[in-house]
Amino acid sequence: MNDAVPEALFRFFEALPRQGPGSEPVTRGLYDRLRDDLPSEPDAADMGCGSGAAGIVLAGAGARVTGIDVHRPFLDAFAARAARAGLADRVTCRAAGMLEAGFGAGSLDLIWSEGAVFTVGFDAALETFRTLLKPGGFAVVSECCWFQEARPPEPAAFWAANYPAMRGVGDNILAAERLGYRFHHAEILPSRVWEEGFYAPMEAHMDTLSPDADPALWEIALECRAEIALFRRWHTVYGYVFYVLRKPAG
Repeated sequence: MNDAVPEALFRFFEALPRQGPGSEPVTRGLYDRLRDDLPSEPDAADMGCGSGAAGIVLAGAGARVTGIDVHRPFLDAFAARAARAGLADRVTCRAAGMLEAGFGAGSLDLIWSEGAVFTVGFDAALETFRTLLKPGGFAVVSECCWFQEARPPEPAAFWAANYPAMRGVGDNILAAERLGYRFHHAEILPSRVWEEGFYAPMEAHMDTLSPDADPALWEIALECRAEIALFRRWHTVYGYVFYVLRKPAG
């Protein structure tokens, strides 16, 4: 790829309503499962928040949310979304990396991260999150994982090139427990959620692009089309899993 691609990658995803697979019902459902174990207005961080697709759901459910992302336009979009929803008093945005987010140790009731921890590594993210959580606090993260030990050559080759650290579901649970968490819950993100909430708007956006108008965006679109085709063939073999993990209270 040429040097314009990293900046173009941000521009590509700025055009989408969310920057990774997921949905409001999935986020809300996971949060509702935790309500009885959280304060009524938990202090929460949405790490790698993008334009706030998950964070706005948390804020609407009563959390005080700080959105953390390295890309300022995403944060601006999150703040604008919160203002439109009447939630500006519940959302703060901060330009930072998730490993240097500026929170004090033991200051958060809840850390949420959808489709973002791979950028720093699953273990590195969870290690940092555990320090930031209050005793009894929760980390909810989604991570791309293998669903089975038998890995067909096509997806195995793709992910070896694009995310060689990708592990199986059980391997991630064991890693979280070694880092001091108690496993609470896990669930697979259904393939229809990828299609409806992520791939459909992505394909609509890609249909507006051309190689002559913006070669860098066109290159990204070609890669995304290949990844979409791969997922449609192999979504029973890999996908996103939400891990709900708890820092022990004592």
